[in-house]
Amino acid sequence: MENIHKIRTADAQKKLKKEKIDAILISSLKEVFFVSGFHQDRTVLLLTQNQLYAFLPKMFVDHFKHTCPWGEIIIYENLYADIEKKIKDLKLKKTVFDSSLSYYDEAKKFEDMGIKRLNGFFKEFRMIKKGEEFENIKKSCEIAAKAFNIIKPKVKAGVKEIEIARELEYTMQKLGASARSFETIIAFGPNAALPHHETSEKKLKKNEVVLMDFGCVYKRYCSDITRTFFYGKPTEEFLKVYSIVDKAQKAGVKNAKEGVLTNEVDKICRDIISESGYGQYFTHGTGHGVGLEIHEEPYLNTRMSVKLSEGMTVTVEPGIYLFGKFGVRIEDTVYITKKEPIVLTK
Repeated sequence: MENIHKIRTADAQKKLKKEKIDAILISSLKEVFFVSGFHQDRTVLLLTQNQLYAFLPKMFVDHFKHTCPWGEIIIYENLYADIEKKIKDLKLKKTVFDSSLSYYDEAKKFEDMGIKRLNGFFKEFRMIKKGEEFENIKKSCEIAAKAFNIIKPKVKAGVKEIEIARELEYTMQKLGASARSFETIIAFGPNAALPHHETSEKKLKKNEVVLMDFGCVYKRYCSDITRTFFYGKPTEEFLKVYSIVDKAQKAGVKNAKEGVLTNEVDKICRDIISESGYGQYFTHGTGHGVGLEIHEEPYLNTRMSVKLSEGMTVTVEPGIYLFGKFGVRIEDTVYITKKEPIVLTK
């Protein structure tokens, strides 16, 4: 399998040529990794139409050579002065950087060099997952789904939310994850009515809702999954709400296809919930992209209208939240193909 980072470097260079940009400075750690496969701070990349330069400390040289042999290394003494010198030596007239990914002080230094702002250069690249990127996300999702099946039988009366969260995270790491992908949400009873509940010391009681929203990181790629179930004998109200959310979620997944707009998927889920009389209790977007970050474009909500394309990995996660009672959210991470969407969190 060809190195995905080398492919990304070449793709970005084609875009530079197409947009008549001489070079782009890359300082965000995730963008540095996306282009080069190298993941160490204090590293800045200068990508020109023909070459990739890496400004880094001497201690990273061997590591970078092994990871990104197509890049040229510049060991810096004064990072910003050395970057400015290289730009002048190469006679680069139009160099840009993404200020949305830079610290204020760094952005100011780049602008003082005459480097222009151009936000979102890698946005379209980041939305499409190919090759080993897809395999890593798939594995991350498999780990999360497997961990849920291991932990669910341990969710019993008297256990604390925080205890389940820690055991779940430990289980994911035992299965091969390097870390959790975001702060694990374990919510019992009324706590499940808070979409971003902060996991607490609350103990589970008989006949309460359990909501588990979690994910992990595998080779720097994230997963995201939510499961809701009832511990004990479910009430009629819970069964009704769960069936509505389940119907909406299944419809959203089914329609998450290439060519469909992100806000259309959101509308499909939202309409089902609204027509059932619970529209006011669905208080967030239907989903978001997942990749190197747990939340990235495209977003499946009322405001964003982006055509889904093969290679995108998104969540579909409608919910209904009845404050003071319980909440239900069902979420899967889904891979978009030219045919049927693939649910990765099975």
